[in-house]
Amino acid sequence: MTSAYQLAQKIFPKRDPDQLPESLIQACRLALEADALPNRRIISSIEAINALLPLNLDDNTLIATLISDLNLEPFYPVEKLEASFGSNIAKLVEGIRRLNNFKEFDPTTHSDQVQTERLRQMLLAMTSDIRIMVVKLGYRVARLRHLKYEDETTRRQIAEETQLIFAPLANRLGMAQLKWELEDLSFRFLEPETYKSIAHQLADKRTERESYIRSFTAQLQSILIDEGIYAEVSGRPKHIYSIWKKMSKKKLTMDELYDLRAVRVYVKQVSECYRVLSLVHSQWNFIRSEYDDYVTTPKENGYQSIHTVVIGPQGKTVEIQIRTYEMHDHAEHGIAAHWKYKEGGKGYDANLEASISNMRQLLENRTDSEVFNEISTELQSKNIYVLTPKNQIITLPQGATALDFAYAIHSDLGHSCRGAKLNGRIISLTKALDTGDRIEILAIKNGEPNRNWLNPNLGYLKTSRARTRIKHWFNKRDRHLNIESGEQLYQREIKRLHVQDLKAKDVAKYFFYDQEKDFFEALGKGQLNERQLISALQKIIQPKRTKPTLKAPAPELTIQLAEDQAYVVGAPLLKTHLAPCCCPKPDDQIIGFVTRGRGVTVHTSDCANILNLSNPDRQRLIEVKWGKTNEPVTELYLMTMHILAFDRKGLLRDIMSKLTDLDVNLVRSNTVTQRQDRTVEMELDLEVSSQTDLSALLDQIEALPNVEEVSLEQAKDDS
Repeated sequence: MTSAYQLAQKIFPKRDPDQLPESLIQACRLALEADALPNRRIISSIEAINALLPLNLDDNTLIATLISDLNLEPFYPVEKLEASFGSNIAKLVEGIRRLNNFKEFDPTTHSDQVQTERLRQMLLAMTSDIRIMVVKLGYRVARLRHLKYEDETTRRQIAEETQLIFAPLANRLGMAQLKWELEDLSFRFLEPETYKSIAHQLADKRTERESYIRSFTAQLQSILIDEGIYAEVSGRPKHIYSIWKKMSKKKLTMDELYDLRAVRVYVKQVSECYRVLSLVHSQWNFIRSEYDDYVTTPKENGYQSIHTVVIGPQGKTVEIQIRTYEMHDHAEHGIAAHWKYKEGGKGYDANLEASISNMRQLLENRTDSEVFNEISTELQSKNIYVLTPKNQIITLPQGATALDFAYAIHSDLGHSCRGAKLNGRIISLTKALDTGDRIEILAIKNGEPNRNWLNPNLGYLKTSRARTRIKHWFNKRDRHLNIESGEQLYQREIKRLHVQDLKAKDVAKYFFYDQEKDFFEALGKGQLNERQLISALQKIIQPKRTKPTLKAPAPELTIQLAEDQAYVVGAPLLKTHLAPCCCPKPDDQIIGFVTRGRGVTVHTSDCANILNLSNPDRQRLIEVKWGKTNEPVTELYLMTMHILAFDRKGLLRDIMSKLTDLDVNLVRSNTVTQRQDRTVEMELDLEVSSQTDLSALLDQIEALPNVEEVSLEQAKDDS
């Protein structure tokens, strides 16, 4: 029976057995434990790691692979693994388990190019670390190696999934070794007779073809060195699936294929491409019909390379591609990248692909497996990918909501939406969705959109598509209905700001409308929103106010301080005085202590009184600095907010949290609860600046559960 040390030595055959890390030995123990469990899953982590060993992965990835065996999941939750192996490895295991448990592929649903590409992108977006996907590919190779022992239905399902999803992902990540095995093994089970026929026609075995390529590249490399050309020469024979694809695409027989053996030559300059070509053609005969110069005449996608086919040793044909490193980089990572025109590449995520491209280049150029620990291996995506109840994948921007999702499916579904379920649970329509979420929309027949959905302060919508659809719906309504809705919105806002005496015609003129009805119609259609309206109200009523409560944004003030004066960072007008116990001087490191009624006392950072503070008192420390400073001073105004709500636990806490989020300071509060009907009346005095978004303040407080009405007015004691 294999021991943990024997397994560890198999994983690292070139390492000193006495120098193997204990974490690796422990991981091997867990992998062997999982393998010995009764009723274990079909594929073990040991089989997965065997598929990954040729890739020269880092220790953390190999350890995570060993302990990611799904048989261990009931006995070793991620928290337990984190205690033994650390957070980095635990996060990798969590991601691997998530991908291994993801069973959402459906050939009937994801058979078209758009859906298969979205599924690939969704799997990548679910992958917080590129290594998680690499391990998933290792598990998939192991599964395919084991597939001959399973029933026909399972074989076809796994093979189809591999061919459409995982082999292209391996290609995109630059994992060529995994790619060809995934393609060949899945092809073997999808087209067994064709596979056998091609395999039979390849008279020489793959290992023999690989040996031939190694000999040919060595000979070519020697010729180039003798001529003073320093080039990189690499090559590998085509595998069975790629041979079949080319035969099918070009309708060729095996005898008509010239690139069963292919070699690439990389040089620094374009002129060297033609020197290499001349040497190749002088050394071996070439087939004229197979010569293409894409350097002089690039393909439409910008691809550049010289292609030629020569008759090499033993009369065997070899395709040779000659290009500069810059051309190769463009072909592999730029707009000419193979997957984009060979796999369709429709609707690809530019941020995600840029992230993958950077990762590929780092991996291709690495010399040390531990490079994974030195670089960020996180994939970035501008999109999220969410599922319908029927497994269709919908692409949305980051931050999109369930309402955006509804409109992405169909405008009528968006209009009729009244709620949503996420993975079976009711959620708010303003909740931001995540990749992999399954969303079900709760709709009513012949529903109409809610005007509040267009309010940017309430966070219902992220996508312009959804906003456009809603505005289009309102535009199609009868004019009198939009006028009526707009007037109601206007009356609501002037009431919330306690400016009911303001005439609508004055506000209409501010927006360049001669007629009130045209102004109301614009509000009703959503051409003007609440934020714009309140901003206008602030500016219009300000000249009529004796106090600057609703003053328009003004230039910032600054305050000048002497070098020996200390000030509170962010509040330079706050009173400070130097502590007599330590007598801080300019250039001393200082800290402030908030006193009760005497402003802020400034101490040296190493003052004994500061060092000996109790934990509760340490919360009263504040950052201070020495002058000079031109720190901006924001002018504050006192306003009173009136709130009517139904009482509930946490109501005041939620209101305070919103005020904090909007950078509004609470000066005074008065709350009265009627015990009979549990209504609450709140009167809050707030300090707001000229930059405070009063529209967002009103809307976000009013959107809290149980809040019925919110309004703002100038504080009575503001002086």
